[in-house]
Amino acid sequence: MTEAVGIAWTTLPSREEADRLAEGAVAAGLAACAQVEGPVRSHFTWEGQVQSEDEFRVTFKFATSKGHDLEAWVHSHHPYKVPQWLTIEATHASSGYRAWVLGVR
Repeated sequence: MTEAVGIAWTTLPSREEADRLAEGAVAAGLAACAQVEGPVRSHFTWEGQVQSEDEFRVTFKFATSKGHDLEAWVHSHHPYKVPQWLTIEATHASSGYRAWVLGVR
């Protein structure tokens, strides 16, 4: 089977930190693309307390073979103690886009 395109998300407390993480992952060759969105309002329980914060979401697109390295890199550069890290495998990607993502080194 041919390698797939992966998609992953994390959130950060500021646009500057989100931009820094997105740019760093792309510069390291771990993601073909990283998009920053926000602010988004997150509601969550942390240390027994319901909280809400504005955060900035980073969406990564990457070759699935780089997924574990990308995750390790993001966790080592992330300011949160327990960062959000969710990944999925794209069920479809256009042939041109897929070739581009998989060709980024």
